[in-house]
Amino acid sequence: MKLFLRAVALLGSLLLVWSPAPAANSDSLPVNPFKARYEVYGSGFSIGDAVMTLTATGPNAYQMSAQVRPNGLAALLVSGQIDEQASGEIRDGAVRPTQYERRVETPKKKQTVRLRFDWPAQQLRASDNDEKATLPLSPGVLDPLSLNLRVMWDLRRGDLPSEYVLADEIELKPYQIKNEGEETLETSVGKLRALRISQSKPGKTRLTRFWFAPELGYMPVRVMQQKDEKEVLRMELRAVER
Repeated sequence: MKLFLRAVALLGSLLLVWSPAPAANSDSLPVNPFKARYEVYGSGFSIGDAVMTLTATGPNAYQMSAQVRPNGLAALLVSGQIDEQASGEIRDGAVRPTQYERRVETPKKKQTVRLRFDWPAQQLRASDNDEKATLPLSPGVLDPLSLNLRVMWDLRRGDLPSEYVLADEIELKPYQIKNEGEETLETSVGKLRALRISQSKPGKTRLTRFWFAPELGYMPVRVMQQKDEKEVLRMELRAVER
């Protein structure tokens, strides 16, 4: 159960990119629409399937969704699902989310997180079940799914910042980013050169690593979450549809 619930944090951190960006103006979507499928592993065993989808809803508008479901033996032991949705726009060369929602439903946990970005008022209205908060909204604040588009741009132009600020639940959370160099991976689509990037929160022992393949438009072919230097969860890319 605990491993399956942790999958939502790992999926929300997936910095998915697929194919070269369309050659268009600064307000076009920075990545072509896709549907990516991952297999989720916990303690070395397959415990679930994850799917993330990007859809263009207008010339400069997007919608993203993500789902995690238990599979195999895990499906017999754990019933539940995790669903995320986000929407936003590309304006003045920047990713500007407008709303985000996450629903977690398992026998032991039911959670609904909602974020509403009011850019003109510079306010973020957030709720986590019955808890509510209004937070200050400044340029660059992202939801867990919209982070994908921002990171794609930064990787492509070789300008990865040392920190991102995410809105999640009823908090603004800084995440430290570090480029850990290159390595070669054996993947479902063959041997690939990959850039390894780590993500962590200040003062925490949990670390998430991503392996991005430049040959695939910086798509991550592996994502791993570690705690106290031990693997907790891992996701491996299995298929991509465009």
